[in-house]
Amino acid sequence: MNMDRTRDIAAMLLRAAKRKRLVTYQELHALFGRDEPLQGRYRALEDAARSLSDCASLDYGCLMSLDNGLPGDDFFNRFRHGRPREYEKVMGFGSAGRSMTKKRLIADAERLRVFEHASQIAASGRVANTLRPYAMSKCT
Repeated sequence: MNMDRTRDIAAMLLRAAKRKRLVTYQELHALFGRDEPLQGRYRALEDAARSLSDCASLDYGCLMSLDNGLPGDDFFNRFRHGRPREYEKVMGFGSAGRSMTKKRLIADAERLRVFEHASQIAASGRVANTLRPYAMSKCT
């Protein structure tokens, strides 16, 4: 995967977080050529999220938004694997994860954490050093 593309996605997510806005999947897909497979696009998104924060504690991928306003299954899968206790607390033990209301609770809480994190980065002036080597951490 093109590292420049991953950096572009990370910058797009960070910019959105600082402005307290969401990023549509259409905006993400517009960064890629028509022939680029979805798997590579979502890998770049995950790598970009990892470059901004360890997804087990904070996942910038929550800023992605489908037409219903929620992030896609990619975010909820990372959240379920990275923070199983928090996921079960909201969704319920053994939940299939289909409740839109409960998904919204998870996404809204995570988005608030991401917005706060981005505000702290902006206030500290650490923007240039924000991107971490994403190969070191894993979101899933």
